[in-house]
Amino acid sequence: MVPGLTDGTHRIRRPGFTLAEVMVVLALFGLIASLAFAPSVSLVRRLEEVRGEIAGEQEADYRMSRLAAELRRSPRNFPEGPAVVSVRHDVLGGLADDRLAFWSDWGGLTGVRAWMIHRPGVSKRSVPGMYRWILPLASPSTVDWDALDPEEGYPVISGAVSLRIAVLDHGTAEWSDEFAGSRPRGIRITVKKGEEEFSREEWLPPE
Repeated sequence: MVPGLTDGTHRIRRPGFTLAEVMVVLALFGLIASLAFAPSVSLVRRLEEVRGEIAGEQEADYRMSRLAAELRRSPRNFPEGPAVVSVRHDVLGGLADDRLAFWSDWGGLTGVRAWMIHRPGVSKRSVPGMYRWILPLASPSTVDWDALDPEEGYPVISGAVSLRIAVLDHGTAEWSDEFAGSRPRGIRITVKKGEEEFSREEWLPPE
């Protein structure tokens, strides 16, 4: 046999990796990557949650400021009874279910604004939340709260489950839970949506 040559029964093993070794290395890399990026994924999810909470708070604050803006455009007095009516009401479970009615022409839409929480029942399958109705032929003291149709109202804060109203009376200079009289000096609005609660206090012009 010529030196340096081999027959077919002997093979020279070249340096390299077997398939099993490659698979083990890839599995280790995957494990290390998952451990390294897990905190980053958790952080991104938390940032998204915080962003959603901030957006929800900003939306609720804007909607409550809208209520105050409409109330500012209401008359100090109303010719047919009180200009503003606030009704204190609660439902089972302790959720606030207050109602507020006043006349306004904000946005060029004239009529009594009626604000309340709508809770769908067996015969009411619309979206739950805080609604606003505009009633052109009503007065603040004659609103039939039980007859308000959600399909004729506007869902101001969808998913809201609680509405608490307090007004600052001109005469007593105290915050009142129930009120019927001239436009108050101020209003406090507290809305609960899920586990979040949003509050806003607004002062109203004297005239």
